[in-house]
Amino acid sequence: MTDIHEIIKKFKTPFYLYDTSVLRERTELMKQKLPHIGLCFAMKAAPVLAGYIAGMVDRLEVCSPGEYEICIRNDVPPEKLLVSGVNKTYDSIRRILKLGNGQGIYTIESPEHFEILNKCACEAGVKLRCYIRLSSGNQFGVDAKTLEMLAVKVLKSEWLELAGIHFFSGTQKTLKRIEAELTALGEYGPELMRKLSEASPGNAENLQEQIGLEFGPGLGVDYFFDPGKTGGAENITSGRSVEKNKAADALDSLREIVEKTGIRKIFKHITFEHGRFIAASTGRYFTGIADIKTTDGVNYVILEGGIHQLTYYGSMAGMKVPYITVISPDGTIKGSTMSAAEDREDYVLAGSLCSINDIIVRKAALPALSKDDILMFDLAGAYALTEGIGLFLSRDLPAVLIRNEDGNVRLIRDHIETHPINDGSIIKI
Repeated sequence: MTDIHEIIKKFKTPFYLYDTSVLRERTELMKQKLPHIGLCFAMKAAPVLAGYIAGMVDRLEVCSPGEYEICIRNDVPPEKLLVSGVNKTYDSIRRILKLGNGQGIYTIESPEHFEILNKCACEAGVKLRCYIRLSSGNQFGVDAKTLEMLAVKVLKSEWLELAGIHFFSGTQKTLKRIEAELTALGEYGPELMRKLSEASPGNAENLQEQIGLEFGPGLGVDYFFDPGKTGGAENITSGRSVEKNKAADALDSLREIVEKTGIRKIFKHITFEHGRFIAASTGRYFTGIADIKTTDGVNYVILEGGIHQLTYYGSMAGMKVPYITVISPDGTIKGSTMSAAEDREDYVLAGSLCSINDIIVRKAALPALSKDDILMFDLAGAYALTEGIGLFLSRDLPAVLIRNEDGNVRLIRDHIETHPINDGSIIKI
């Protein structure tokens, strides 16, 4: 089933629709642009994609026991999992080791993590490969002095093996900041290896080969429509097509940074970890209109969804305009935020929550809307599904659909009522 009108009729709005063909296209582009750099998917951006992307990337980063369980349920090989996160416990690591038999890689983000992993590995009789996370000045990871101390302990441990450094400082970063971070890591790498050689002479010969780098570039996604940056609205077919062109340019720039910093000469094994940059273009959000009204000359559209189901990083409380397409009741495209300026009206797009903050867009210029129209929000594949305040007001959770590479669409999560969760009617979900 490929006709969007038929999809809307069958599954009912609101829903998310993910395209695995777009997912494959993105991962193949990234591997083509940076062929000598490993590719890791940070699954927190879109856990629903875990089972589909596993064969397209070198590994997946999981940040919680729940994310690990999702991967195992979706037959992701344990050896492809990087177990990250600041809150590791003995119980959670024991469970993970039981499920994965000690395969994969584990991050150490504190001295406590070293003790937990070392003890659990000993109990399970397995040897764990570990990255030590270097802090970028926040609660994640450790400072350089502590990293060096922990690295020596790992090198001397019978149950842990040093895989290298893990570094991630955030998302939507500028290319200038990415270059600065890779430059600093390139300078720190030889210094770290020298200190470890002095502290653990028996490992000196292997350090250059052993210590790799897991780095999160945090490449940004431009979610918002700006005719000045896209060459004019008349040339635009969708937000997805605009983002694709920008992504290719960003990857070319990232490749140049890798070459300029010489980071591959310092670390022989490098993996770049991406979440938003991979997932955003794969998903779209569809919502119906609950009401349309004009108050003091302002047109308000009340959507079925709202900020509990759709989030755009950097939206400035609805001040920026994302890529929105209007679909008429018969399935034809009525227009979009990219349409020519004529015959459009300004609307405030508000959600269904009883909150003055539930504003998706404060001024969206769209063709004249009717209550039977459907709005499609582009670039909604990253975080929107999980990041919203889904339980607020006991509104239903949207359905989730996957369009496979053969074009067939299937329901992987139906609409879910949340009111039994909020009053305790469901004791265990």
